[in-house]
Amino acid sequence: MAKVQIITAMTLDGFLPGEDEELFKWVKTDKRGFPFWHGRSTFMLPISYPMLDLICEKDEKDASCIYTAEVSDTKGLELLHGLSIYHLIDEIIIYILPLTAGKGTDCLHRLPVNRWKLYQTVAFKNGIVRLIYRKSSR
Repeated sequence: MAKVQIITAMTLDGFLPGEDEELFKWVKTDKRGFPFWHGRSTFMLPISYPMLDLICEKDEKDASCIYTAEVSDTKGLELLHGLSIYHLIDEIIIYILPLTAGKGTDCLHRLPVNRWKLYQTVAFKNGIVRLIYRKSSR
């Protein structure tokens, strides 16, 4: 069965960073940020991808197939919401930016109640931390 992963970046207080934020620009362009996951992905999920099609495709593909959804703006949150409704997310990759926004768009509030297992952490010299969570079988 294929894997569906989410990649996102958020501030310490859980908001989507602004497009003009320098650290967010790093995440979106550096080879250790979003481009790393784009390169490993079999298929990047566009915002309007039909969830029912994905449900069927996911079951038909083998484990080496990775569907990736980038959540970096409000349109990406719509995709996250659709994936959440059908419990399709297997892995969440979060880049935590070392800043607080105080306001803005709440990043992961659309996720359903679920248990996630921390798989990996990486701290970068610029203060950004990457957390990878996988769906817990429990």
